[in-house]
Amino acid sequence: MMIRTFFLRVAFGILSLQCFSELQVSSFFSDHMVLQRDMHVPVWGQATPGEAVRLSFREESILTQANDRGNWIAVLPRLEVGAPGELLVSSGENTIIFNDVLVGEVWLCSGQSNMAWPVRRSANSQEEIANADVPHIRLFNMPNRFSVQPVSDIDASWEMCTPESVASFSAVGYFFGRKLHQELGVPIGLISANRGGSAAEAWMPRDDLMKDPAYSELVAEMDDLKKRMMENPDLAAEIEENISAFVAVANALSDAPPEPAEVWFDADKEIPGTSLLAPGDSFMEETDGLAQIRKVFTLTEQQATLGEATLELGSINDHDVTWVNGTVVGKTGPGVRRASMKARTYTVPEGVLRPGKNVVVLQVIDHLRSASFGENIPYPKLSWSNGEHLALVENWEMKIIEDLGPKPDNLARQTRKKGEFLYNGMIAPLIPAAFRGVIWYQGESNAGRAAQYMQLFPDLIRSWRGLWDRGDFPFYYVQLANYRDRAIEPGESAWAELREAQRLALELPNTGMAVAIDIGEADDIHPRNKQDVGLRLALWALADTYKQEEATGWVGKTPLVGRMFHRAIPHSGPLPESVSVKKNAIIVRFDHTAEGLQTTDGEAPVSFAIAEEDSPFLWADAEIIKDNTIRLTHPDLMAPTVVRYAWADNPEVNLVNSAGLPASPFRTDNRKLTTAE
Repeated sequence: MMIRTFFLRVAFGILSLQCFSELQVSSFFSDHMVLQRDMHVPVWGQATPGEAVRLSFREESILTQANDRGNWIAVLPRLEVGAPGELLVSSGENTIIFNDVLVGEVWLCSGQSNMAWPVRRSANSQEEIANADVPHIRLFNMPNRFSVQPVSDIDASWEMCTPESVASFSAVGYFFGRKLHQELGVPIGLISANRGGSAAEAWMPRDDLMKDPAYSELVAEMDDLKKRMMENPDLAAEIEENISAFVAVANALSDAPPEPAEVWFDADKEIPGTSLLAPGDSFMEETDGLAQIRKVFTLTEQQATLGEATLELGSINDHDVTWVNGTVVGKTGPGVRRASMKARTYTVPEGVLRPGKNVVVLQVIDHLRSASFGENIPYPKLSWSNGEHLALVENWEMKIIEDLGPKPDNLARQTRKKGEFLYNGMIAPLIPAAFRGVIWYQGESNAGRAAQYMQLFPDLIRSWRGLWDRGDFPFYYVQLANYRDRAIEPGESAWAELREAQRLALELPNTGMAVAIDIGEADDIHPRNKQDVGLRLALWALADTYKQEEATGWVGKTPLVGRMFHRAIPHSGPLPESVSVKKNAIIVRFDHTAEGLQTTDGEAPVSFAIAEEDSPFLWADAEIIKDNTIRLTHPDLMAPTVVRYAWADNPEVNLVNSAGLPASPFRTDNRKLTTAE
């Protein structure tokens, strides 16, 4: 069935309408690749129409023939893990050899920026990178690419996992694969196909979106953008190329801004090319890039010995690194929510300030044009705990160090938000590659349409499974982490609604959800702790896909006459199993509690809210009454009927199972979602 489907796709030109005369193999295959074990493995490419093509690996030899358009496919039989080998593809006098080919477990890692987030920008990155010399983990990084039509070529190749290659690879994908490698002891292949800011529909083919009238608006937007792209394809390609180059340089500036030259920290030296700037004034109005700003100020002997000081700079647009007398006192970098609006208040440690001349230097990285500093406060100042302060108002010097020019037109960037474009460029080229399953981290870009996501996300899973036509392969995903300000009272939340859509997708067969509600960051949509995310996804795979179990005790009077009882290793946080009402209390029974429910701080569970019919939700008094059951009450509610847990952008949570995995947010009411419109 898979082969027939593949040739149907070929017939309609998904691979190419060109006739080939030379032997070619899909660019998905290269040296150092991993082939999926215990599964039929398709290998495909192009050759002279009608030409015989032979595929050889280990002792297997498969003969096939190129069709009338020159497309061919051969399917290796089920393979076992073994020593590295050579994959040979030959046709006529042409032979292509792939070296160092392994057999093991292959996973596709996809989603938006939290899946794309690299190891080098994650927690404990230096140590993780230094220890990432793992030759039996192989990495395949799909280039960010959109297309108005499905494409077949890929400008990438497999790499061995080394400190150099892993630094820019998906952190979630790597930590997931590393855990599998440690537990299974087999080679692991990881395919990373992600794009920051992407919406779910951008990863689905047009045909699948067309199946349901509910997506008519999405299809119309997609077709409108496609029309504009096709009217001027050269412009679209040029814009995308410029954006990629721009973003790469801008990200490099934000990740590792260059150290200012020593002259910037020398209060007695002039800096050529600077201009005077007042706090609140805008600069880089027509360009993006990096500017440096300096203020020389004088302190008395008494001021310099007052101890630790506070430097208030107001808001800075967009990112900054700040030095005082050559010492970094603070920085606000990429990923910080609303960084351009965040007031910079940095601590100057005791001993940094000195009598006489002192220097504060700001590096301002601007991504959105019109940079500024010192906004939303009366003036920048240095202050001490005794109430004394020094205004830093006049004679700031500014110089643009890196001028990136204006940001390119936004037309091509819309492709990450519209249906089909990312599927065409980044998923279609992978069909019909053999892999075990998918891990997915996406949803932030759909949070404003969470009600629609309740249908869209399951449809995406069904779509991908249909594309490969090999049943309900594993699809494990991350529920959105906590983010934004913490609410004091129960209320509505689009992010909570999106998390509920993700929880409900567990109704699909062979799916699993890694809960991340406890490891997010209020001010950063990209939490740095990707280790726990990868681990929690790996636990789902180890338990459900690879059937790892743990012993839980003897069944029988003694070990001699009984037997050891096993169950799947703990892999999910507590999920609501049933809810019942008893007088003035709501009883919630949970599944996936392992040895029992508990809290991380030993206190009563928090973030449960209950209500009567249409009354407002109130924080409940929660009590664990059994290993898997919680009782909820409120003194002002005599007949509560519905419950919500962790229903907020950034809820306070402490409920876990005995394995330390957090409980999933959920609701039992059917009130209209705020994102329903």
